Amino acid sequence: MTQGVTKNMQFKICKVKRKTKSVWVVQAMDDQGKKKNLEIFDLNQKRQANAYVEDLRSKDPNLVMPQEVSFDLAFKEYKHSVLKDKFKVEETKLAICGYINHHIAPYISKKLLSDYTYHDFKEHYLPKLLESKCTRVQNLPGGSSTIVRTNRTVGKKTIKDTVATFKLFVKYCLERKWVIDGGILAYKFNKNFFQGENTKKKFMPKYKDIVLLVNSEKDILNRALFHTAAETGCRLNELLGICYSDTDLKSDPPTISFNHTTDKWNNFRENFLKTASSKRRVEISNQLSVILKTWMKEQVLPKRAGQYRLMFGTVSKKMAKRRVQRSAAKLGIHWEGGISPFRKFSYSYLKDTKALPKNQLLRRLGWTNSDTPDRWYYRDLDHNKEKRTKAINQLLVDNG
Repeated sequence: MTQGVTKNMQFKICKVKRKTKSVWVVQAMDDQGKKKNLEIFDLNQKRQANAYVEDLRSKDPNLVMPQEVSFDLAFKEYKHSVLKDKFKVEETKLAICGYINHHIAPYISKKLLSDYTYHDFKEHYLPKLLESKCTRVQNLPGGSSTIVRTNRTVGKKTIKDTVATFKLFVKYCLERKWVIDGGILAYKFNKNFFQGENTKKKFMPKYKDIVLLVNSEKDILNRALFHTAAETGCRLNELLGICYSDTDLKSDPPTISFNHTTDKWNNFRENFLKTASSKRRVEISNQLSVILKTWMKEQVLPKRAGQYRLMFGTVSKKMAKRRVQRSAAKLGIHWEGGISPFRKFSYSYLKDTKALPKNQLLRRLGWTNSDTPDRWYYRDLDHNKEKRTKAINQLLVDNG
């Protein structure tokens, strides 16, 4: 199926005899001889029929006689274009294709794009999406694998991302002059739809638990991993992307530069960060400097990625999560997730204690403004409980 524009569209008004009466039928014919009846007028409406034809001549021929593009073909073409897009990282490409394969295509109720309407999207597709089940990879004998559904319903983030992907697909179709109801692009979730998700209590480790977890660790790899995460507040893929050449442990103060990351499959990505502001140099404590020196000395043959020697090259993302959860469990510390709570802690602690000016704090964690960190990362660490309680108790006390 190509994107070409239909040429030499011809229109004519035919008098057709029906069972009960005769009518005018406006008919279109393309350069391949394909005909299509577009509209019917009573015999006393010849002027309206002529005006209708004149209006048709001013329109895009693809809209007058749209190509009969099936959803199967459109999905195939769109996924192919996504996978070829050099501006998208591999994780994003596979995520988009995954949303289409598992949460969009199975719930399309029409065969042709041109038959699909906003009503189909809202009344048929969305209810199906809300009931869609999560997927997981199941390994099969012989080393192969397959995708299977679980019993867990998809979360609201997946729903939001899937609808966004559906809109991108609709835009792609319209760019190719494939007719589909553009009203789908105007759909917006009810403002209260994500309210429960946004108000759900997010896990934040306690200050004393962080200190205990980091300082009690005997394994030097874990100690270096946890301490670096907690002190710098870096993202997990940034943490695993640190190289020996990114450290300057002899400077005063010592520093770590964030230049590289790892991808979803733990592959090293040279000079690749989430955003431009993520490229930064962070000052660290003398204590962390000593820990890193000790780990580098003990790690005689660090894993390499080309010219780079990786600080934590033997650690995968899943392994990092297991390591922190295992250490927390040994100490009786409640812990949710993997390395990400360290980032929330670092931002919250530095903000609460006002240890850094706002612009330095944002630069340290790779942000340009406080919208995202204040909404999703900051949690009150309850540092001023005694002072706060005293102030509340004195609020309406008459000292006169």
